[in-house]
Amino acid sequence: MKTLKSVFSKTIILSMATALIVSGCGKTDSPQTSTSASTDVKPAAKEAAKPVTLKFVTLSPGKQADAQEVWDEFNKRLAMVLPNTKVEFVPVTGAEYAEKWKLMAASSEQIDIAWTGYALDFPSEVNKGSYIELDALVDKYAPELKKEIPAWVLDRARVNGKLYAIPNYQQAVDSRPTLRVPKEFIDKGYIDPKVAQETFYKNGPVSKESFAVIEGYLEKLKQNNQLRKGFSPNVLTGMQHHNMLISATAPFKLVGDLKDPKSLKVINWYDTPQEQLFIKTMTDWYTKGYIRKDMLSLQNQRQDEGKPDGNIAWFHTMVGSVEDQSKIDSTRYGFPIQVIPMEEKYVISALSDATNLAVTRTSKNPERAMQLINLLDTAKGKDLYNLLVWGIEGKHYKKISDNKIETIGYSGQGTADSKYGVSNWAMGNTANSFETQANPANFTQIWKDTNAGATVSPLLGFKPTLDPVKTELAQIAAVVKEYAGTGNALVLESGAIADSDKKYAEFIDKMKKAGSDKVIAELQKQVDEFFKTKK
Repeated sequence: MKTLKSVFSKTIILSMATALIVSGCGKTDSPQTSTSASTDVKPAAKEAAKPVTLKFVTLSPGKQADAQEVWDEFNKRLAMVLPNTKVEFVPVTGAEYAEKWKLMAASSEQIDIAWTGYALDFPSEVNKGSYIELDALVDKYAPELKKEIPAWVLDRARVNGKLYAIPNYQQAVDSRPTLRVPKEFIDKGYIDPKVAQETFYKNGPVSKESFAVIEGYLEKLKQNNQLRKGFSPNVLTGMQHHNMLISATAPFKLVGDLKDPKSLKVINWYDTPQEQLFIKTMTDWYTKGYIRKDMLSLQNQRQDEGKPDGNIAWFHTMVGSVEDQSKIDSTRYGFPIQVIPMEEKYVISALSDATNLAVTRTSKNPERAMQLINLLDTAKGKDLYNLLVWGIEGKHYKKISDNKIETIGYSGQGTADSKYGVSNWAMGNTANSFETQANPANFTQIWKDTNAGATVSPLLGFKPTLDPVKTELAQIAAVVKEYAGTGNALVLESGAIADSDKKYAEFIDKMKKAGSDKVIAELQKQVDEFFKTKK
């Protein structure tokens, strides 16, 4: 019997983790129109009479070589839009953000604006009083923001109905699972992408019918001695966890009709027929040789995805059209790839945004801080935002067209070794961002249309209180670590556990003994109460 691996790490749906929507917004992505906020920005001009330096803690690759030059230029241009205002930037990497934030908070360090997101527990920070409520400040100092950013985006950062941060507007849908296969095998007739897609859409990604389609493909590859590094089972189930209530460490989600809140029930998604079917199928495929025999010894089980001599099928996400995503992957991997979508609709369901800007409790100038956030989130400050993200034209990027650039020295996102270039999703409204050579054509419009067409959760703004079940959650996390592993190092779902039926039963039993039923009852109570009090 193989010993279960104790490997574990938090999963994120940047963007991780994903999003939610208020009931009544439906599938629209239209911005909220404020009836109370005046469009007169005279308060901002009046407030700007006092010289102020705002301290801004940003998520960053680290302080880059040309960072100070960019920041100096930013302050120079800011003075023309927001007089008597300067910004002192404090860059912190994602890896060190949680620890540094803890030290800053403990010392009550004077900070005006801070990034908050996946590296922190946003509801807990709100409950600690780390950030101030923003509703009144937005109404008075950021009227443009409420016109240009959809209402549901703001509502993602609400706790108990109050706004405590401004989400950095971006692609907000949950991961849409797709099957990736080398196009050469489609050309050889081993799998029909049209038939596969129709089957996936009709029966769902995890179903006997869908697995039968994939297995038919694997059988043909085995018959022709072309299995290479085999099938990669990783991340499929994780991409279907819409309406997760906490995180992968505590596997509780809502199921039901998103259009009927009364039908939504809390479950443990490991304790479902779908999960049991997935494990049984992967175990069968491992036995048949479709999954590599050394699976459990790999530190990264996904290491051969996208390699010409690697996996012959694997799962990933997609945005936009099948054609665009297939082109992107083919360019990325260096050989023709075919993307086959497994879910027809996108879903917006994450509990809170993975990236936001907040005004901290230690800010001495919250009004001015709100005015700066307004610039970074609206067309009024588009030039400032792009300067802060991409740097100086001619030095850090070349202009291709009005909204298209080619970054210099890197592609995608800048690193600590780049002269300059930070993540656009960490600095404000990405709808105002330049597109780069790493993006498909019309990328901004693609993700905006994707958001607008997504099925949205009515649980927007729900933030569970975990104190009543924190002991149980810690115990459950330990069980998940033992039996489930991580997205890159599966245990039971890898198929490599010979006695998987027995181990699966142990897994569910241990979660129940750890308190999974109590957690379900508590979360259900809070969800029901949320809908009762929701306006």
